[in-house]
Amino acid sequence: MKKLFILLVIIYFQTIFAQVKIHNSISLEDGLIQGEITSLFQDSKGFIWIGTLGGLSIWDGNKFKNLNVYNGLPASQIMDIKESPDGTIYLAAYGGGILKIKENKFDTINVENGLLDNNVTRILILAENIILFFGNGGKISKLENGKFSDFSSKINFPKTDIWDVHISNSGIIYCATSNGLVTIKNNRCEIFNSKNGLSSDLLWSVNTIGDSIIYVGTNLAANKITNWKITTLKKNTAIYKIHISDNGKIFFATNAGILIEQNGNLNEIKTENGLVSNDIWTLTEDKNGLLYFGTNGGGVSIYNPKEYLVNYNSSYGFIDEKILSITQDNYGNQFLGTKSGLYKLSDFKIQSFIKAEDERGSLINVLYKKKNSEVLVGTYHGLKILKNNSLINFVNDTQILNNEIYSIAEIDDRIYVGTYFGVYSIKEKKVNKISYFDKIESNFIISILPIDSNKIYFGSFDKGIFYQNGNEFINLTKKNGLSENVINCLFKRNDGSMLVGTQNGLNILKNNIVIDTIDMNDGLSNNAVVGISEDEKGRIFVSTNKGLNIILNINSSKQFIKNITQKDGLVYDNCLKSSMFIDDKGKLLVGTSKGLSVYNPEKDLINKIPPKIYLSGLEIFDKDYPIEEFKNSNELNYNQNYLKFIFTGINLTAPNKVLYKYKLSGINDNWVTSSDDHAQYTNLDNGKYIFEVKAQNEWGFWSEPVSITFVINPAWWETWWFRLIIISLFGFILWLAFQYRLNYLLKLERLRTKIASDLHDEVGSLLTQISVNADSLTYTKDLEKIKEKTNFINTKAGEVISMMSDVIWSIDSRNDTMESLVDRIHNFAQKFLEQNEIQLIFVNEITELQKPLKIDFRQNIMMIAKEAINNAIKYSECSEIKIILKYKNDIFEIIIADNGKGINFDNPKSGNGLKNMKMRAKNIYAEIEIKNENGLKIHLTKSKL
Repeated sequence: MKKLFILLVIIYFQTIFAQVKIHNSISLEDGLIQGEITSLFQDSKGFIWIGTLGGLSIWDGNKFKNLNVYNGLPASQIMDIKESPDGTIYLAAYGGGILKIKENKFDTINVENGLLDNNVTRILILAENIILFFGNGGKISKLENGKFSDFSSKINFPKTDIWDVHISNSGIIYCATSNGLVTIKNNRCEIFNSKNGLSSDLLWSVNTIGDSIIYVGTNLAANKITNWKITTLKKNTAIYKIHISDNGKIFFATNAGILIEQNGNLNEIKTENGLVSNDIWTLTEDKNGLLYFGTNGGGVSIYNPKEYLVNYNSSYGFIDEKILSITQDNYGNQFLGTKSGLYKLSDFKIQSFIKAEDERGSLINVLYKKKNSEVLVGTYHGLKILKNNSLINFVNDTQILNNEIYSIAEIDDRIYVGTYFGVYSIKEKKVNKISYFDKIESNFIISILPIDSNKIYFGSFDKGIFYQNGNEFINLTKKNGLSENVINCLFKRNDGSMLVGTQNGLNILKNNIVIDTIDMNDGLSNNAVVGISEDEKGRIFVSTNKGLNIILNINSSKQFIKNITQKDGLVYDNCLKSSMFIDDKGKLLVGTSKGLSVYNPEKDLINKIPPKIYLSGLEIFDKDYPIEEFKNSNELNYNQNYLKFIFTGINLTAPNKVLYKYKLSGINDNWVTSSDDHAQYTNLDNGKYIFEVKAQNEWGFWSEPVSITFVINPAWWETWWFRLIIISLFGFILWLAFQYRLNYLLKLERLRTKIASDLHDEVGSLLTQISVNADSLTYTKDLEKIKEKTNFINTKAGEVISMMSDVIWSIDSRNDTMESLVDRIHNFAQKFLEQNEIQLIFVNEITELQKPLKIDFRQNIMMIAKEAINNAIKYSECSEIKIILKYKNDIFEIIIADNGKGINFDNPKSGNGLKNMKMRAKNIYAEIEIKNENGLKIHLTKSKL
């Protein structure tokens, strides 16, 4: 029985298996409005416009804005899209005419506006104010300075459907029609069709290089017309669109994939190369050189003709897609180790697939090319060597044969093998085990990096790095600065530093000291670093469990990391340990769980063009606000202070790698970095703001910031005019208060003056009378006269005392309450009525006795009460006086009524007292009523004390 079983598969026909060249597509799942693509166009801002049979999608690289007949389109089938020099977009909506879009404003042009036919198929913009619209039946509408004319009749264009139009640099217009190629020159038409040698009269497409080479797409073939001599490029194929790239490549969109012609050579791109469908209706090229292929039902495939990333998987012929290890021999052969066997390739063409006689021997963890170009193969069943397309044992030592090999290294004439059960050195077929690892119980060595015969680094599965210097071992772990003790790979750079790939980032060591760690915070796509390589230009390649990373200017202030993941075309994100290799042509081979990716850094040119950045939307309190209106007015009310700015950075080469920085003056003067395409601010104060945003591309180049200045107006109560009004009103109130206080003081002063004057006049008069009568007592001895004079003096003295008491009571501030007034009236009435034997009925209904009263009110009320009581005693001949006091609802009332004979209002003697009471009531703005009602009744009312 043979020790090895060899399966040899030779594949020479590349038409059977092909590498995957197209990695990206746009589908309904991504947000595309419909999958049957009829037109493609990139506008001056960088947006991709995608016309379909079911509407329009506008794509910025990440998100879609979709239009259909329900939100603006006159018809759903978009046949052509063009942009005029002033930025106006024209859409040929088949059956509905033309939709004109400028600054997000829509305008429909159809037969009612002068268009010859609503079935427009192509648009040709000759100048800013001159546009031709081509349609069915050979109808050509000319729009010039806003007016339509019948251009087709003018040039006598044949009545045939027009499906494509191209204008050369010399001004000749070429029309692909249902009856051949029609050229328009100097307003004259000429027809070139099958009678002249074209494959068919039905033409779908046309394009030219100058006027000497014309490419025509028919429903049967692709024709190339050179100086009007016809060559057929592709037979039995319908050619729907032709695009000529700047590099001279001609791309044909056909019903059998993409046909590429250059220098007479033909190539094809089909579903085997990543196309979502072979039925291609249209194509276009963007400003970055990416090609967009619009399919019949499958959406859009995106192709980078630089092909810096090519993938190989099961469609290429791999039986096992899990690539565990990679190397290359001195003859340019690539070797890929899988869990099922070994692939041998030559110039990325499969030459053979080699398996060992047992399953464990076919599981290949590591491949290593020796100095003599022999390829060592580390398997789960020992160390093998590749000879004559066979895997044979490298040594027959059982320590190696029955072991799982994970790492191989060579220094001088010695081979080091890292296994699950320790490290072995092999020299001249003799095997020695390094006992040190058995002593520390760390046998699982994943990577080995020899510096020279005395200095070797060993990366372990769980205990960090072991550095052997002669017979001495040094252990480097997290305690020494490593980010993790799980070591996946080791790599020595040309500058002498060492890169360590751990399960938690990339460590940079110099002289066994960790000087830096690079992880996801620095831009790494994932912290689990499983492979490291460096090319001659100093580019560091780092594979992880989630994509590939290219590090430029490592460990410097200009360091930048570019990520390549499955979204960017990598065959799969999960890269595997030991599965990275740079071949002799500088290409990087990266093994993943689902195939091989070959990255050519020389074709992946650094994109120095930053993304185009636009403010594309605004939300206020989570509701859309017209951005154009905001740009024009840039003023918001105080209650519009919850803002969300939406921005778009267009970089179609790597749309998912666009990074933003933004700031809002007055809120954050430092730039905020984010991958989100929006910035939100809440509860902004009134004031002037400047919002700025810029965008970075996949290579770290930043755009100039775009900005918008806006103002949040203050609330009306925070405006200067309102504050001026408030200040003025406050000042006016202060002035009124001052005037009121001044008037009060003046009034009080006048009252005091009056009191002083009254005291001077009345008290002085009484005192004079007392003095005169007192003097006369000295001149008479008549006892009766003495008695009379004495009584007179006593009476007048009593009046002085009463008058002084009233004055003192009225000016004493302690008496400025309702209670004091009530008590004063009651005491006065009781005293005087008792002396005259008149009964007093006193009723007090006032409960707010502490109500403060003004001095003039108290004095006048008291004087009115006294006047009324005195008049009753003197003139009424009453036996009873009733006094009632009320205060309710801010209305004061006093009623003084007697049961006497009343008063004769016509008697002049009775008039002075009444006049005095009325005058005092008027002074305090009170109403007084005096009437005979079973006696005399006096009723005074005063509101708003």
